Amino acid sequence: MTRNSKLKIASLLIATSIVATPFATAIASGGDHRPWQMSDDDRGDGPKFGKHDGDHHKGMYSKHGMRRTTPLTIDEARILVDAMLLRRGATDLKTGDVELVDDGKEIEITLLNTNGDVIDTVTFDAKSGRPDRGEMRDMHRMMPKPDREDRFDRRFTTEQMTLLASAMVIRFGGGELTLGEIKETPRGTYMATVTNKAGDIVREMELSRVTGRPIS
Repeated sequence: MTRNSKLKIASLLIATSIVATPFATAIASGGDHRPWQMSDDDRGDGPKFGKHDGDHHKGMYSKHGMRRTTPLTIDEARILVDAMLLRRGATDLKTGDVELVDDGKEIEITLLNTNGDVIDTVTFDAKSGRPDRGEMRDMHRMMPKPDREDRFDRRFTTEQMTLLASAMVIRFGGGELTLGEIKETPRGTYMATVTNKAGDIVREMELSRVTGRPIS
């Protein structure tokens, strides 16, 4: 075997090991960690986690997100928008009327300013639980840009933490999971339980009251 051939084989083996390492790590995790892994790009309601269902998860509201087993409800849609406004610090906006439209296929939420005037609407597809992308982009433009210097100085209250945790479970529970108990710990974090429809605990999450997201 020539020297050039040996170098080519060695390069191929190195490249193969680099590509294979992430797959091996995912398999070793048993598929339990990644569905709840968190990522935040400060463009929306932050967290991105959820089962892939065989598709690549491209974002919290992508068409490849986790599929729902039951349609999104009016109350759930309001929670999603309220949590987004809270996380982005949009104190001059609030949710108004929420109603089913298009024969129950969509949920429409009005956004109000501090004077109670309607300034925009957000429409969710009830079956998938996803909002209209164009409307979400318009909503994001109206919100204040995240202050990166002060983002670690805020403290969410218990009521606010309950809202944020509920929104996470709604978005990525696929209609199968609900938020159980949430309570503050002695060290200032929050422990939240996620249950199935029968009330059985399927996961516990420790949340930061600063970010509102799972610590690990």
